[in-house]
Amino acid sequence: MSNTITAIYRTNDVAELVRAKISELGVGDRYVHVFGGADRYDDIDTLHLPHDEAATYKQALREGHYVVSADVEDAHIDQVAEIMRHPEGGVDIDSYETDYRSKPDYDADAYAATGTTGTTDAVEGETSIPLAEERMRVGKRVTDRGSAHVRTYVQEVPVEERIRLREERLSVERRPVDRVVEGADADALFQDRDIEVTTQSEEAVVSKEAVVTEEVVVGKEVTEHEEVVSDTVRKTEVDVDRKNGRTDAA
Repeated sequence: MSNTITAIYRTNDVAELVRAKISELGVGDRYVHVFGGADRYDDIDTLHLPHDEAATYKQALREGHYVVSADVEDAHIDQVAEIMRHPEGGVDIDSYETDYRSKPDYDADAYAATGTTGTTDAVEGETSIPLAEERMRVGKRVTDRGSAHVRTYVQEVPVEERIRLREERLSVERRPVDRVVEGADADALFQDRDIEVTTQSEEAVVSKEAVVTEEVVVGKEVTEHEEVVSDTVRKTEVDVDRKNGRTDAA
């Protein structure tokens, strides 16, 4: 159910600060209003407040004060009331009403005229009975419907690759030869000689490189649906008992 909470502040800065704090609770800007200006007191009529309350707030605007009004659900009513109650520059409504009514220039008839709903008409002998009804206001708020937690971790996977490696081995072989050598070449054959032969082999060398093979994209899909909200509202009815025994309902 929507509830209207209203307060008076001495300056526009304080009123705007209160509005900002209420908005931080998730109350939409369309449900929080700041009224100000001596010539704008009739704007209070848009709040549809009881007669005495409306007159008090109108008088506050005439005297240069500012009024903050918020329409909030039951879940936020205590938090909003706490925000409105404590800022510096706030005005105690009961004390304010008592003070300005006690002023010498206070006109009770003018005070009665400022209200939006009266209990006595100007025509003598007639009494008006206000009939009221509640109207359901449906708003929207954002709630968490779920979440996804994405975690990456490192896993070692055994892999195999084949490679051909070349290896040299030393071999010594004696072959029979019958070849005549003469002259200087013959002399060279009879000299001491050291011969060194080196063998080589290949071995596997492993190196690694990082390659991105896939991506995981996490996003949100937005859909809209229509929902029917049902509730009950109160309405004032009146039964009139006439002396002739008939009963009319309005």
